[in-house]
Amino acid sequence: MSRVSCRTLGESSLTLSGKFPGSTLAGALAPVMLPDGTQDLYIQPSKFHLQFAADVSDDKAALMASAQRPVAQAALVEPSGAASWKLLPSYMIYGSADRNIPPAVMQFMAERAHAAKTVVVDGASHALMVSHPGEVTALIEVAASAR
Repeated sequence: MSRVSCRTLGESSLTLSGKFPGSTLAGALAPVMLPDGTQDLYIQPSKFHLQFAADVSDDKAALMASAQRPVAQAALVEPSGAASWKLLPSYMIYGSADRNIPPAVMQFMAERAHAAKTVVVDGASHALMVSHPGEVTALIEVAASAR
């Protein structure tokens, strides 16, 4: 199964994110060991608001923190398969205040993929789909109507 990704063959999310400074995610994570010896990673609830959703209300961020789904640590280091952006048009939206994925990484990926459209939401966090749903919806509509 192919994955839609802005990574290139053999690149992992962790190595890509490390190309540019700015991520504070590592210091906010809480690992949970699983019975099979692997780890799930959660953002510590006390750090979630600032780390993941700084432009979301306190109440909404608290709800998001309590309902968050983990990421498998292996998913961050797993090398990518074929780069779908080499075959498919790409569209990118990201926040200028994302603390998880440095905005410079997002810009790099958009430029490398020759994104048909890139939207940078000034001051938006990683949770821009919650804090700026109009901008996200507008970009999805542009991408869906492209020929």
